[in-house]
Amino acid sequence: MQYLNNSTVLCILITNHLVLEYVVIKLSEPKLIECINKIKSVLNGQTTREEVSDWAGTYVHADDPEVEDDRVWNMLILLSGIDLKDSPETYLHSTDDLNDWIKQYTE
Repeated sequence: MQYLNNSTVLCILITNHLVLEYVVIKLSEPKLIECINKIKSVLNGQTTREEVSDWAGTYVHADDPEVEDDRVWNMLILLSGIDLKDSPETYLHSTDDLNDWIKQYTE
């Protein structure tokens, strides 16, 4: 199998009249208080669990996550699963669990 180098790929793209753009977005590292506020926004109905899960997932599922703070990283992992359900009607993590997360990470 022949491997393509960057020059070959560029020629193929130009030859085929393709325009290829790469957009790299560097996410700023979230702070612990931001994670806690996301939980509070779920508890008071301002944000859905799915929105918080999607937000946390952008960090957790990144190719090269740059989250230095272990507590923030652990919280992001929890938040990425905040929308998991244990039945069609109920979430795996109850509101008591969410309050426990807040308490655990603010001590």
